[in-house]
Amino acid sequence: MIIMFSARRLKPGAWEPFRRAWDPGDDRPPGLQRAYHARNIRDQDEIISFGLFDMTEEDYRRWRAEADAQETQRVGSLSAYVVNDHVSGVYEVIDVVDE
Repeated sequence: MIIMFSARRLKPGAWEPFRRAWDPGDDRPPGLQRAYHARNIRDQDEIISFGLFDMTEEDYRRWRAEADAQETQRVGSLSAYVVNDHVSGVYEVIDVVDE
């Protein structure tokens, strides 16, 4: 399982255009199970976004090599609505804690 995660501060009132720019439409990465956007309850312009992907690191690297130009353009488009990106990365799940 791979998780793509980011924590960003958006420009004031930029949630809606950011969300439209974030959406890859039909060109979603393979293995997407679910994606979440969450807003800090104390600061509506602080957003975390993460997606859960049923893929290996090798699958991710292969997809990224194939879709690099398109993904770089998508991220560039959404950055117009971002003040800063606190944390961003691709993470491999190494432990799961269930109820």
